[in-house]
Amino acid sequence: MNQEGSVIFNLNLYLYTVSSCNKYCRNEKKEYFCSAYCKQFKVAPGTNKGKKMKRGFISLAAEIVSKRVVGSCLLLMWCVITVSAQVKISFNPDSGGKYEYVSEIVQNIKQNFMGQDMPMKTEINATYLMEIKSKTSQEIETQMTYQRFIFIISNPMMNVKYDSKAPDDNSSDINKMFQKMFNTMIDKPFTVVFLPNGSVKSVSGMGEIVENMLNAISADGQLAVLGSQMSQQFNDEAMQKSLGQSFNLYPDKAIKVGDTWSTENSLPMNYVNVSVKTTNTLKAVNANKATIDVTGEMDMDMEESKMKGAQTGTMIIDTSTGLPLSSDILLDMKGVVKTQGMEIKMEIESKAKMSVKKIN
Repeated sequence: MNQEGSVIFNLNLYLYTVSSCNKYCRNEKKEYFCSAYCKQFKVAPGTNKGKKMKRGFISLAAEIVSKRVVGSCLLLMWCVITVSAQVKISFNPDSGGKYEYVSEIVQNIKQNFMGQDMPMKTEINATYLMEIKSKTSQEIETQMTYQRFIFIISNPMMNVKYDSKAPDDNSSDINKMFQKMFNTMIDKPFTVVFLPNGSVKSVSGMGEIVENMLNAISADGQLAVLGSQMSQQFNDEAMQKSLGQSFNLYPDKAIKVGDTWSTENSLPMNYVNVSVKTTNTLKAVNANKATIDVTGEMDMDMEESKMKGAQTGTMIIDTSTGLPLSSDILLDMKGVVKTQGMEIKMEIESKAKMSVKKIN
């Protein structure tokens, strides 16, 4: 027993002694202290000193015990409040605010084609300026502007590296081609309208960006196929789905630690249906930061081609704005892709990171 416990134990013992003695004294119609109690302090029963000591001792004991009881009640109330405290998280950036939004996806792909292994690594890193133009309780209008774009492909047949902040005048012809195409995106704005749950109501302005990209490579007829693919990946609909996957993550009601909620999204891929089902769990809330564990499943369906995967990760959300301060998600997929009568076994490991920070 620690020191505090020992003191409380002795006080209870003394109070029991006092109670017993007083009961005996009352029964005997005596107005003096019980001798058994007074002996503890070497005070003669019935004296003024004995009576004062009794009153002082009982007052002190009552004060200590009452503080213990009140303290225990306050502790219990704090525990109940902590366990049941709820937080409402939604897409709620500051009106007129400016934010830097960074999205990074790195994929390692293992594929077997006609008995030959063909590994490939891709990286797409985009930095946007996100400006909040208008905000109501129903929707938030933002202007997004490409500030930096990185595109990397590495495989045994081809190596491409583009970084809008680090142009390479001595690069290969294919790198120069990507450089011409992606340079047209930088500093070009487009409009995104979000709903409070993070879903994207509409995207406009990507058509002009895609047109500029295609015009940059139109002189080379062999790049028509590439241009068509890029127009599929960067149009308004594709951007709407991509941003929806990033921000459509909020619960539809207030939540507390331990609560879970689910979201469903589709991803933009050429001629492929990709669905993502995600389960989110609120693990902790500390200093306006909510830590959320993410698990989920992904299905890719394209005619006879099928791939399945699982994702895990963690997000940290600013509870006041709902914006992801950081997000790290790992996705593993496996399956068979059929094309032109051939089967390609494929495994994809994808690491996705995202962050949003205020810059004004």
